[in-house]
Amino acid sequence: MDTKLLKHIKEVRDAFVKSDVVGMRILSNSLIEEAAIENDKRLAEIALIGYSLHKLSTKEHIVSHSRWVKVKRKVISSLEKAIGFIESGNKAGFEKTVRGIDEELRSIDFELGYFVQGLLEKARVKYAANAYSLGLSLSQATELTGADKKSVLEYVGATKIVDKEKAPKGIGARLKKLRKVL
Repeated sequence: MDTKLLKHIKEVRDAFVKSDVVGMRILSNSLIEEAAIENDKRLAEIALIGYSLHKLSTKEHIVSHSRWVKVKRKVISSLEKAIGFIESGNKAGFEKTVRGIDEELRSIDFELGYFVQGLLEKARVKYAANAYSLGLSLSQATELTGADKKSVLEYVGATKIVDKEKAPKGIGARLKKLRKVL
């Protein structure tokens, strides 16, 4: 049993049940960092689900729609099934259930969303860019999240994600360090 994955999927479920959109966002962001560091695709998928649930839960036109209640119940039920599969060590059952959650999220986004590019695809690109900024290669980041390389490059090019650099040391600090060495 993967206790870390179990803990995190329960956290996503609990935040979604409580409609804690801020908690889902914070949790999902930390999960993608952990997934990138550990190169854990299953954890990355849970991060993507959490982020997508966060985004859907913040859309008034979606949560006020009559279909949302059914979708929410179905997703919670599927998260419960995924938890059961993790507890029993059934990797195939877990992966099938996660794919089902992905499909449910795609379906509601396609039906009620306002944008051509789906929410889950945007989440994959965003989180691949985050993984890339943490030091993964482009190939590793896109493999981890299932994002398209070209889309990730376009996203990174349009953001300041990779522009984050430490402030260079001044000449005085460099000379001081050099004198200590000599």
